[in-house]
Amino acid sequence: MEGIVFRMVLSLSAVLALMVGLLFLVKRFVLPGTGPVRMPVQIEVLGKRSLQPKKSIAVVRVAGKVLVLGLSEQGMHTLTELTQEEVQAVSPAQTPGTSLSGLPFSAHLQETLRTIRRRQKTEVVS
Repeated sequence: MEGIVFRMVLSLSAVLALMVGLLFLVKRFVLPGTGPVRMPVQIEVLGKRSLQPKKSIAVVRVAGKVLVLGLSEQGMHTLTELTQEEVQAVSPAQTPGTSLSGLPFSAHLQETLRTIRRRQKTEVVS
């Protein structure tokens, strides 16, 4: 009885291993588009602004194009494509470590924390 169970488990393992191997070969050679991406695309997030919880707008540079994307729970949608002139007119030249408002990130963070603390104090007093 134990021999039959052992042979059955061994046969099932062999069939599963064969199926996994065939799946790997099919993905690798027959369907090359489903494998790992061979040519990485350079993506740069130029800016992102939250509109509501789980809804925001992002400006990204992908393959030389600047796109305005709408991000929500339903997915990502291209709103428009900006030209280089529009990008330069809208955003001033930023130095590394500065936020979109032109302040250094540390100053922006401190101001945000002060605002949160003030709100918490007014909620406690009320």
